[in-house]
Amino acid sequence: MEFEEEIGGYVELVNKALEEFFPKSPDENYYREVAGISYGEIDAQALYESVVKPAWDLLSRGGKRWRPVLGLIVYEALGGRADEVVKLLIIPELIHNGTLMVDDVEDGSEFRRGKPCIHIIYGEDIAINAGNTLYYLPVSAVLSKVKLSEEKQSVLLKIYMEEMLKLSLGQALDISWHRGLGEEINEARYLLMCDLKTGSLARMAVRIACLMANAGKEADQVLSRFASSIAVAFQIQDDLLNLVGDESLYGKEVGGDLREGKRTLMVIHALRSLPSEKRGRILVVLGKRDASREEITESIELIKSCGAIEYSKAVARELVENAWRDVEHVLKPGRAKDLLRSLAEYLIVRNR
Repeated sequence: MEFEEEIGGYVELVNKALEEFFPKSPDENYYREVAGISYGEIDAQALYESVVKPAWDLLSRGGKRWRPVLGLIVYEALGGRADEVVKLLIIPELIHNGTLMVDDVEDGSEFRRGKPCIHIIYGEDIAINAGNTLYYLPVSAVLSKVKLSEEKQSVLLKIYMEEMLKLSLGQALDISWHRGLGEEINEARYLLMCDLKTGSLARMAVRIACLMANAGKEADQVLSRFASSIAVAFQIQDDLLNLVGDESLYGKEVGGDLREGKRTLMVIHALRSLPSEKRGRILVVLGKRDASREEITESIELIKSCGAIEYSKAVARELVENAWRDVEHVLKPGRAKDLLRSLAEYLIVRNR
């Protein structure tokens, strides 16, 4: 059985919870409840057109849902049932889709999940505001219906605030680097950026799962580190696919990261490994929005020529293997533990 089929039940649980807490056609009462609006006349149609419709346009295109699935599997590995915690785990998934809408504006991207980006269809103003709405709406929507103890709610909000701040700081680093700001970009700084930007929502999912399972400090720390590591490995694989992936499967333009000027692990490795003349040819293309297909192809070939692809795959593999060694000691043997290992493997060998 393919891994995506194996986790299909979890994905279905997540999708049902998404519709429950972020309905496709919410009425006026929905906004009153989630936003605490007790006054005035709400234009539900306007909110549908500017928030719900664009958000569900993106959500309906699919997506791996691997962050909430990660949280569900961790929760089961700690002795719980997925249906007990799925409502809380839509929080990082809705936030993730919000970040995609905003990131695509910031990056000037044109395609997402095989279709035009949300800002291309609806406009940048709508995409940014709808994305920002998804940063806050799921927390309010879920906590208005899921009753937690005062202590658990306090910890949940602390997790949310910490990881959201890390996410924004990671994005700030990424933006700064491809605009030529900041100090020299090296591998350690790149890995921290990925940990902040991509690791935050995976960590949020796992920390929520650990909180609800009363996992204890050691398990929480080990599993949070595991989430960080597989998220960074996922980002490395995503960057790899942007260079050498199949565009029809990947759903975005191959080579687009070069046009945006992104300093990926492959680019960093190439710039420290290649002779100056070849480095210069890559640097000319990095951030060149109107770079030709020939220039992009040449840069990709130069990056490949120094072993950057193989090196990056090895780094991703090592991240996962090192993190898993600690997980072995805190989780009991069982199907959920096996699935967790399979999820980590899937994230670094996927082709889309």
